[in-house]
Amino acid sequence: MEMLYWKIDPGLEREAAENYRTEYALKLENRDALSIIRELTFDGSAPNITIQAIDNLFDFIEKNFLKRKISGVGLEVGAGPLTFSSILSKRESTSKVYGVEICKPIVERLAPKVSEFILEDKKNKVIGVVGSFDQIELPDESVDFIFDFFSLHHSNDLGITLKECWRVLKKGGFVLCLDKARPDIYDKKDLDELMDTEYRGDYKKQFGLPLELGLTRRMNGEREYRLKDWKSYLNNAGFKRVKYYHLDKVIGSGKTIKIKKTISLLPTSFQCFLSKIISKPKYSHKFFLEPKNRIYSNLINPFRKEMSLIVAYK
Repeated sequence: MEMLYWKIDPGLEREAAENYRTEYALKLENRDALSIIRELTFDGSAPNITIQAIDNLFDFIEKNFLKRKISGVGLEVGAGPLTFSSILSKRESTSKVYGVEICKPIVERLAPKVSEFILEDKKNKVIGVVGSFDQIELPDESVDFIFDFFSLHHSNDLGITLKECWRVLKKGGFVLCLDKARPDIYDKKDLDELMDTEYRGDYKKQFGLPLELGLTRRMNGEREYRLKDWKSYLNNAGFKRVKYYHLDKVIGSGKTIKIKKTISLLPTSFQCFLSKIISKPKYSHKFFLEPKNRIYSNLINPFRKEMSLIVAYK
């Protein structure tokens, strides 16, 4: 696996090196590749996730929500140990994928093991990059697609990050985000409440943090954006066609699971139509995603949570 080193702001580099997740990641160095994927890429909350399950999700997204195939040169932002970069590189339609991650030890020590596990003799199709997604050292219009898995919402300035994405994308290329878009009805108070929520004890225990540590999501670099905020940032960066879908799990009990299973069998276009006429959800907590275009699928079940699928075309 080839490695590249791009310029990083010294303050940002220091912040990444001192983050508790970096220390936790290094403790996984001697674990097998699948354990690294489950523990680091999915924070231990998808303990049975498989490479095939992730492949199946990409096939589902490509078939139902993209105007063009996932092909050519790719770029993953906030790539961690290159789990998704490697899986995307495995596709015959892709020539190579750059996986950009700011944490140097993760790229150097964990990514080679993960990429070899997934790609075997094709591991040279993925390129590990120690760098920032705000300073992408690639030429203008050199990338066919960009992928984000719950990383872009950590950007210190989403506007700058998305302008960089737009710059390196070829005309007709797209950004594919599996991230989180909060409901448009939320106000600033709601978003602040989300960011100021303290992590639970089980989360602190998982990462070896003192239980008495007052760690909030804001302190951990979490930022919250409504769907209209995502659209605004994307439009201002130059993306004019933005599509949104709420990918939801088929789980529950009693009548709820029966209804979800039935809906999941319908074409995605009809599911989008149904989501417009079904009564609006009751927000019993703040961690809801924007409910527009809700799609139920068993393919989401192995993942750690429901997801916002945002696709923006150049």
